[in-house]
Amino acid sequence: MEMIQILGIVTIVIGVVLIGVEFYLPGFGVPGIAGIICTSVGIFLAGRDATERIMIGLITLAVIAVMLVISIMLLNSKKVKSPIKLDTDLSGRDLFIEEKDMNYLVGKKGVAITDLRPAGKGEFDGVRLDIFSEGNYIKRGKNLTIKEIRNNKIIVVEDD
Repeated sequence: MEMIQILGIVTIVIGVVLIGVEFYLPGFGVPGIAGIICTSVGIFLAGRDATERIMIGLITLAVIAVMLVISIMLLNSKKVKSPIKLDTDLSGRDLFIEEKDMNYLVGKKGVAITDLRPAGKGEFDGVRLDIFSEGNYIKRGKNLTIKEIRNNKIIVVEDD
């Protein structure tokens, strides 16, 4: 075996390792691109002719496929924490506050922390909320009162 073929095999191994690292990183970045380049160059260097390069390429693809299957199995198991997968499931009920649960806000006094055109933000009892005026423009800093909750939207009016 010639020195150039050994260099090719080492380059293939480095490329496959970089592709394996890419499996665990979210997105497609430097390790993936560098892995593809190293693997391609390594296949070219390791093979003496086209047939040998095709065989080396197929074997490399098979190794990468096996690594991918093992990575998927590891990431789906509860033993390894995946950097790309959300750990907790959120049910639909937990995502939204129902309108009836927000009725306690009616009558609360607060202040507009952004201009309302008609949507903006207001602060009520130290809590910032997304609020809507009844179509009127209200300047930042004006005193507000929560008038009603309509379609899960907090409707406010300007205090006189």
